[in-house]
Amino acid sequence: VDPYDGRILGPLVGTEFFATVRRIHRWLLLPGGGSGWGRQITGASAIALVVLALSGLWLRWPARALRWQAWFRLDLRRPGRPRNWSLHAKIATWVLPVYLLSAATGLWWSYDWYKDGATWILTGKATQAARPEGRSRGGGGEPPRLDPAWAAFLSGSDGRYASALLTVPRAGTDIRIRALPSDATSRRAWTELVLDARTGTVRHRLPYADKSLGEAIAGNMLELHRGRFFGLPGAIVTMIAALLMPLFAVTGLLLYLGRRRARSPAPAGRERPAYAGTGATAAMSASASSDRTRGITSRP
Repeated sequence: VDPYDGRILGPLVGTEFFATVRRIHRWLLLPGGGSGWGRQITGASAIALVVLALSGLWLRWPARALRWQAWFRLDLRRPGRPRNWSLHAKIATWVLPVYLLSAATGLWWSYDWYKDGATWILTGKATQAARPEGRSRGGGGEPPRLDPAWAAFLSGSDGRYASALLTVPRAGTDIRIRALPSDATSRRAWTELVLDARTGTVRHRLPYADKSLGEAIAGNMLELHRGRFFGLPGAIVTMIAALLMPLFAVTGLLLYLGRRRARSPAPAGRERPAYAGTGATAAMSASASSDRTRGITSRP
């Protein structure tokens, strides 16, 4: 739609593709959509990511925790198992905060109990109390009319907004509008309004400047989830961290197979070599003397 004269310009190109990607991300294209099993599976996967990240942090905790080299410096000179461990543990340390943030914010859409608890922690209010009065989620009734509320919004803002998101409730008379002022210094500086659909009366208005830090976080959970809360650098870091996810699956599998191979008994009449391509005794001894980390000496 042309924003100046309202002419319909035609369908957007690529919308169906990105809509499909979004449905895969949120509920794996399983039947039921957001109310089906797909949402529960993605939520359980987010919890699993938190458990794996925190348990991995504990297992790779170095003996000399105050040395930054033990946490972040890659060592790719040693082949086999030491190299795989360095890739798995050191790079995971780099992106650990991103994964924890993505998982913690992703659970916001998976479980209502999590959203209610997070809302109470951030705002000090229950989810129902955090919503302005008059908002209803019940079924039935006529859908609210948009024209009076939209006209009231345009009149109150004088057209000085960069973008506006209008949310129509399933039933009831309240319409929520989140507007980004044209002079906003940040993409997260949304002003929130709740208007009566019948009269256009503003029931509730909360400018971004009046929000507490917790309210700002609760109102920008999607921006936090995709990293845009921290601007373009945050979005780029989040994208790189997402692209690195297969690395940990591959190196973790190689470490597991290497440990199984090391534990398996040698064939009859054949001695196991002291150093194998998967990284055994000699490489591990050198690794232990240099890094002194439990991650190399006591676990895959």
